[in-house]
Amino acid sequence: MKVFFQFFRYIPASAFVFLIASCSNTKLSQTWSDPDATSSYSNIMIVGVTEKEQLRRAYETYFSQHLKERGIESIASYKLIDHKSEMQIGQDKNSFQTIVKAAIEGSDIDAVLITHLVAIDEEEIYRPSPDYLPAYGPVYYSTSYYDNMYGYHGYVATYVGQPGYLTNEKTYTLETSLYDVDTEELIWSTRSRTFSPESMDEGIEELTGLIIGDLVSRKIIQ
Repeated sequence: MKVFFQFFRYIPASAFVFLIASCSNTKLSQTWSDPDATSSYSNIMIVGVTEKEQLRRAYETYFSQHLKERGIESIASYKLIDHKSEMQIGQDKNSFQTIVKAAIEGSDIDAVLITHLVAIDEEEIYRPSPDYLPAYGPVYYSTSYYDNMYGYHGYVATYVGQPGYLTNEKTYTLETSLYDVDTEELIWSTRSRTFSPESMDEGIEELTGLIIGDLVSRKIIQ
């Protein structure tokens, strides 16, 4: 599993956050799959790379359960690899390789899916005063201040002139990759970008749904 384990070598042990509050906040990008791959996987080990064991267990458990609901066998890696052993990533690649090989040896696991945090981008966003911000919709477009040029301008000038506020919003980028156990090669990979997450639970649900949906659409899992 040469390529598969080289991948582990470059993942920071401290990097992994679970996110996403809604579909509009989370997108998959840079998705790639091996055009020559013909296999469809049915038994997957889920790996969340993070120094926080609670996050790892939450992500792996939910992802595994979601796959099983679709009739796809899977297992959370924490059931096979204890957290201390997993944190040997980056410290001793050969040792971790031995641990993973021992964990999957003799099992029916045919693929390993790995998720880790790539980047956190922060930006300052200006928010207008909510007291004067118009509520767009049918009512908005039928009101007198919209129908009349002078009334509309006066209303807009009022709320534009009100002091707004600044918020610091974060966008999280995660990378998820699927490896074939037998060939040890990368089969599929994607990056997800999430803007301003609010809930870990909703985040996990949204991310796993998007990932599984893409894998199913490509017939990588069925």
